[in-house]
Amino acid sequence: MTMFLVIGNEFADGELAILCDLFDMIDEKLVEIGRLIKKSKDPESDGLLDRGEYFIGVGFVAIQRYLIETILFTGLEKREAYSLGPTHSSGATYIGLINSCANWWKHEPEWYNNKTVPKNGEQSFINITNIAEHPSYELSNVLSSLCGTNKVSFNSIVPYIKEWRAEVYKSRKKPDR
Repeated sequence: MTMFLVIGNEFADGELAILCDLFDMIDEKLVEIGRLIKKSKDPESDGLLDRGEYFIGVGFVAIQRYLIETILFTGLEKREAYSLGPTHSSGATYIGLINSCANWWKHEPEWYNNKTVPKNGEQSFINITNIAEHPSYELSNVLSSLCGTNKVSFNSIVPYIKEWRAEVYKSRKKPDR
């Protein structure tokens, strides 16, 4: 059993449709924040960069939930599933980077507070810092890199998610019921 239906080569994926609805809302919010940043004399002091980073973090965590739901009944381990799909120029898969971003957003405050990254967070830390050029607003930088432009948009990365989903389907170890 999968969280989507496959008919021929086509996927019917209600969860991805819901995720794309969320992407529409987040992308709209990011455009709004971008307009405010252009008008601001000091967007960092105005809290606009943190605001954008927050919404981007929420987007990555929502994708992480989708990833888990997608592989739930496939018989694939997360590590195996996250190694599938297209590869970013950094050498990590897009899905591996997305998972790292979600983990970063959820745990970076602890890492910062403890001044250390635990063993189970090391790969996420490495993936993010290999892409983010500056030690601030890392998720914005990674999303921009995933999009391939300075324009950050979650809808721009949907094709990578779809390609990954297709590879997960092909690699599943448990037959559909």
